[in-house]
Amino acid sequence: APHHSSAIYVKRNILTSTFIPNKYLSRQTFDSWGLDFLLFGNGYLELRENRLGQALTFKHSPAKFTRRGADLETYWFVQHGYDTKPYEFETGKVHHLIEPDINQEIYGLPEYLAAIPSVLLNEASTLFRRKYYLNGSHAGYILYISDAAQK
Repeated sequence: APHHSSAIYVKRNILTSTFIPNKYLSRQTFDSWGLDFLLFGNGYLELRENRLGQALTFKHSPAKFTRRGADLETYWFVQHGYDTKPYEFETGKVHHLIEPDINQEIYGLPEYLAAIPSVLLNEASTLFRRKYYLNGSHAGYILYISDAAQK
C-alpha cells in the first residue's frame, strides 16, 4: 500500500514513473540515482564511453561509497573492507547532483533532515500518551492546555 510507504520512496516512485528511459540512462539506473539523491542529498552518475570516446551510457555510483577528492574535481569510490582499495574515477566523468548546503559546498544535505526534531518530539508525546493510558491513571482522555498569555 503506497500510503504506508516512506515519503522518500513515494517521491522516488513518482520520479521513476515519469522518467522516459533512453540509450544513455536506464530506468533502474535513474531509480537508484534518484533514491541516492533523496536519501543523501547527493547523486552520482559515471559517464562510460566507447573506444572512440563517444558517450555510451551512464552508470550509477552509490552515494554511500562515493567521495570527492581534495581538488574537488576528482571522485573516489571508497568501500571499506578487508582488502579493498579506493577506485579513482577518471576526472570529468562523474556527474554530481547535489542538494545545496549553506555550510559547505562539497557534499549535499538531504532536505528531510530539518524535519527530524519534529518527528522525534511527536514520537515522544505519543509514547507518553500511550504509557499514561496503559497506566490507568487517567480520566479517559488527555486534555491539552496552553496558556492564554502566550497568544
